[in-house]
Amino acid sequence: MASRIKLRAWAKSRRIVVAVALSVFLSACGQQKPASNESDASTSGLTSLSGATAALDPRLHQPFADATISDSPEGWLRPPDTTMTGKSVGKLYTEVKNHWDDIRLVSPAGKPLAFWATLETEMGEIEMTLLPELAPNHVRNFVALAQAGYFDGLVFERIIHEESSDGKLELIEAGCPVGTGEAGYGSIGYWMKPEIHSALLHEEGTVGASHGEGKDTAACKFYITLNKCPFMDGEYTVFGKVTQGLGAARKILSLPVRDDSEFPEGDRPVKPVVIRKVTIHSKEMEPSPATSESSPPVAAEH
Repeated sequence: MASRIKLRAWAKSRRIVVAVALSVFLSACGQQKPASNESDASTSGLTSLSGATAALDPRLHQPFADATISDSPEGWLRPPDTTMTGKSVGKLYTEVKNHWDDIRLVSPAGKPLAFWATLETEMGEIEMTLLPELAPNHVRNFVALAQAGYFDGLVFERIIHEESSDGKLELIEAGCPVGTGEAGYGSIGYWMKPEIHSALLHEEGTVGASHGEGKDTAACKFYITLNKCPFMDGEYTVFGKVTQGLGAARKILSLPVRDDSEFPEGDRPVKPVVIRKVTIHSKEMEPSPATSESSPPVAAEH
């Protein structure tokens, strides 16, 4: 999402009923993670996806070339040679591309794999359940970047508090390779084709892919919303949900921001919070029939 786009440009106002698929998949992931009283409370009563469906879905096995766009979007800057942590962008790109096909979203037995990520930050840990059934390529992209060490040492570069006629927006953003969130940056040489589901609601703890003017300009940056943002529904690819650590995310949101000539938008933190490490976890899920009576889980405090 472009750094100078204000609230009205984030999305068109929409009111959409939550799809059962989101609550079903989140519950499946929650059942497979290590035991936690908070996680159990947020996913109780929900059922997992059918393994047969996941095994047969060709979207779960798209090659890198089919899932991404190599041509730079209009107005974007050339990717930097190194990230703010000194990592070679060329090497990171090569590692993500070469490792892409190794990231399988279905086990050899044909059962879906649950994925979740732990972000270790200066404000505490944030745990996110990933949604490969709904946004398989964006999940694979996040996993590949994390396993390449891309996010380690980067920062939450933007803190947004805005209000307009569309509504209120509170979110934090991370993943910019240069650490500024500046428009035109946010990629290491490729962009993601959108995987947008209009029925996925932006609620507290929603994790999505940041993009600029076009929906096909998402790459490495991601955001976490800290309030309900219906005007973003159907406008961004949602690929995860915070299930632990909303307290840490809120601490980041509460930090003071700069208001100077370099960043007049007022959304750059005075002292950005560092992501020390992102760890990816996965586990095979036991398939069971999905029901239509599920309700979306509520992100648990941590």
